[in-house]
Amino acid sequence: MKKGARSVLLLLGDMAMLITAFFIMLEVAFQGEISQQVVSSHFMPFVFVFGIWIFVFFLFNLYETQLIKPTIPHLRMIGIASLVAFSTSIILFYIVQSFGIAPKTNLVIFSTIFVILFIGWRRIFCNIFSINFRKSIVCIVDQNKNNAYVKEIINYIETYPQSGFYVLGIYSSLDEFTTRQAKTQVDTLIVSKDSLKKTGNLILIYNNVKNILDLTYAYENILGKIPVDSIDETWFLHNVQSTNTTSYNIITYFINIAVSLIVLTVTFPFLLVVALLIKLYDRGSIFYTQLRVGKENKTFKLYKFRSMIMNSESNGAVWAGKNDNRITPMGKIIRKLHIDEIPQMINVLKGDLSLVGPRPERLEFVVQLENTIPHYEFRHIIRPGFTGWAQIKYRYANTVENSKEKFQYDLFYIKNRNIFMDFGIILRTIQIIFTH
Repeated sequence: MKKGARSVLLLLGDMAMLITAFFIMLEVAFQGEISQQVVSSHFMPFVFVFGIWIFVFFLFNLYETQLIKPTIPHLRMIGIASLVAFSTSIILFYIVQSFGIAPKTNLVIFSTIFVILFIGWRRIFCNIFSINFRKSIVCIVDQNKNNAYVKEIINYIETYPQSGFYVLGIYSSLDEFTTRQAKTQVDTLIVSKDSLKKTGNLILIYNNVKNILDLTYAYENILGKIPVDSIDETWFLHNVQSTNTTSYNIITYFINIAVSLIVLTVTFPFLLVVALLIKLYDRGSIFYTQLRVGKENKTFKLYKFRSMIMNSESNGAVWAGKNDNRITPMGKIIRKLHIDEIPQMINVLKGDLSLVGPRPERLEFVVQLENTIPHYEFRHIIRPGFTGWAQIKYRYANTVENSKEKFQYDLFYIKNRNIFMDFGIILRTIQIIFTH
């Protein structure tokens, strides 16, 4: 079962748990004497409650199937999300008086029952997909060249058994596989191009393999990124376009303008307060501008609220660290709340940035990264973004190695970008703001 189908099944199960919790609540609250009038007066208001719980759980990233393993951090996240959903539900009943009910006690009963059912359903779901519906994978790779990529795939599968795969074996050549395991039915065979250059005949194993994938393609589909060391210029000719369809460009243009105007308008009073606090702290400048590299290697000024001390880079550009001692007390707050990024909506409005795309890098670092990371220049064939696939999938990059990892995610986005993917990235960015 594909990842998308598992997410849908997870959501349908949660909806079933919500309805079940609703009827159990009525049984407990009305001691089994449930009339049609009781059901009708409660059901419609609780439909809104269902929507609140689903939306809040989505914001807290509880529909990412690879993260449903019942660990302590996951249970903690469920607890926080439940408190937010419960509080929001109470506020709803106070605001909407036309519901005609104010079920304070019933909400407590409903919420308690649902959380218990929710955790139980997640555990059942995880167990089902950790044991059943899993596809066997065999890797045939030249481990001298692709060992790191194979290890990453295997580590992911072992960490998230509910992902739907299990590793049956790893071999260095088709001959070795044919000798030791060819008679075993294999769901997916992952083959690197280098291993095919050795010995063996791929035709001989087709009858025993349901699906044969190139290592690059498998890495992309399982991990959501492109292995930059195993591709060449030919890959870009077959997989990457510098422009999307006219409809995509038109839609994203109007969305960029509309969203940037709305964000700047709605947050303007709040931004004035933030600007005043920054100014009062050390009398320094409110905004900080940096030259960033955009589409077609054109540079532009990126706007941010200043979060560091004045003249923090008097000795040249330096990677910003997580606990950078150049960050001011006010800067720590606005960084934590991601407020320092809001002025970049001006860049979106000007057309320097799109809402979604690879994050623009500083000019000083681009030269270094292009000399170190293969194909890094292809990052600039599309407009950079306020947020992006790499931002939601990977931590902050403050080394060349981190930047290489993020570039692999950027390549995945450049190849697969579409309006639905953009929308999902924006929603996931909102989730991160709420949960980090």
